[in-house]
Amino acid sequence: MTTVRWLMAQRRLELSLRAGADGLDHELDCAVSSELVSTADWLQGGEVLLTTGMRLNDDDDVAQREFVRSLDAVGAAAIGFGVGLGFDEVPAGLLAAADEFGLPLFEVPLAIPFSAITRAVLDQIAAQRSARLVSATRAQPRMTRAATVSGSKGLVRELADAVGQRVILFDAGHTPVAEAPGKANSVELEQLRSIVVRDPASAGAVRVTDDSVLTVARVGSGATTFGHLGVIGSSPLDDVGRMLIGHAVSLLVIEYAKPQEVRRDVGELQGEVLALAMDRHVGERSREMLLRAADPEGRVRAVVFRFESVDDAQHGARRLAVEFERRWRPVFVHRCDNELVGLIRGDDHVQFATGLLGILSATGAVRGGLGPSVPVDDVADSVRQARLSCRSAAAGQLLDLYDLRSLLASDTVREVLRDSYAERIAPLVAYDAANAGHLQQSLLAYLEANGNWGAAASALGVHRHTLRGRIERVEDMLAVDLGDARTRAELLLTLLSESA
Repeated sequence: MTTVRWLMAQRRLELSLRAGADGLDHELDCAVSSELVSTADWLQGGEVLLTTGMRLNDDDDVAQREFVRSLDAVGAAAIGFGVGLGFDEVPAGLLAAADEFGLPLFEVPLAIPFSAITRAVLDQIAAQRSARLVSATRAQPRMTRAATVSGSKGLVRELADAVGQRVILFDAGHTPVAEAPGKANSVELEQLRSIVVRDPASAGAVRVTDDSVLTVARVGSGATTFGHLGVIGSSPLDDVGRMLIGHAVSLLVIEYAKPQEVRRDVGELQGEVLALAMDRHVGERSREMLLRAADPEGRVRAVVFRFESVDDAQHGARRLAVEFERRWRPVFVHRCDNELVGLIRGDDHVQFATGLLGILSATGAVRGGLGPSVPVDDVADSVRQARLSCRSAAAGQLLDLYDLRSLLASDTVREVLRDSYAERIAPLVAYDAANAGHLQQSLLAYLEANGNWGAAASALGVHRHTLRGRIERVEDMLAVDLGDARTRAELLLTLLSESA
């Protein structure tokens, strides 16, 4: 950045600041020479005006003040006053006005030509622009690499570092899916959303507020909009910054609109990584991949959905993958029989998972469970808790037992219940093992259905009379009365603790 302060530090120019020290950090765009009193009419802002004051009246303080005021009004960066020609020293009226408006005014010795100052300013600006271009050429490969390795989140981080401003990626529903550095506050998000909502099809828009400059770029192909990229800074983006934004948008479009075969292969690979993490096999490369699904703190949550049939689960897996992609989420989905396990961000609330359940309900009857927020190395723990929550949920319901502070969310309580399982459920386990029976499964279905014979029999795929016979045998073997609500509750907690 070329500023008045930088110019004053160039000793070879022998410049001396005489007034307006409050404006030393004004940015310089160019240097111009003029003796017109109405010079401000020809300026655009950012210039350092070099003059000898040839047409200024030494005795007219009002005119001198107006001269400085007009330059300040158009955004001139500074005034360089050459002495030894029209004036032997800078007029007092100019000095007073410069201090009043905070417009730097420096004295130029007679021996220093204005052209030397102009050349110094232009050379410095050119050197900085060249450095910015070199920086951009280095940033672009980093952005491309980040998009390949870490997806949209990595790309946003690299872009924010390259432009030195806050960057937020919104999905098509105007929900932020990646932010850097850190998270934007609610005011910033609403300001960006308002720009998008006003003209969502616009390729780009800029809005200047009292304390920031907001830039929005559309991410889309043809008439289809995938999302928007928002940038918030204290000053407008320069040409290099806009070029980097364009590069980022191109990479995001490629990421979103890549061929279906590639998206499917990537999804399958990430599903296998999730499956390994569920078995506590998380290597360095797997950790890097899992972090694509994490929040800024590197944490994730598992969400588990259980369908009535394998076919419904297969349809649900495809639907969940599409929904993740629509929201710019990496597709970490693993299916085993009629169960789906997905990874969401650690800072996602239960409402987000409930929304997914509502979407998946279109593919068949489903219930869901949400696990706690954990580091990616502990995915297995979140999956275990999510499974337990899912087993405790009714059809069409999603539970977060950890958030509800359920007894089943406590490891200590689960250990006690598992000890109870080994003692109380042992006769059923032995019978099923010896006779290829289904007493334990039937008891769990009956208890989860709260004693509803029809619902339990339907879940098991057996006739009501068959189920009644099994439950009567269970009562005899365990010496319990399942008509007692307390007994049913204790047995249900015991069975659920073992299935977690």
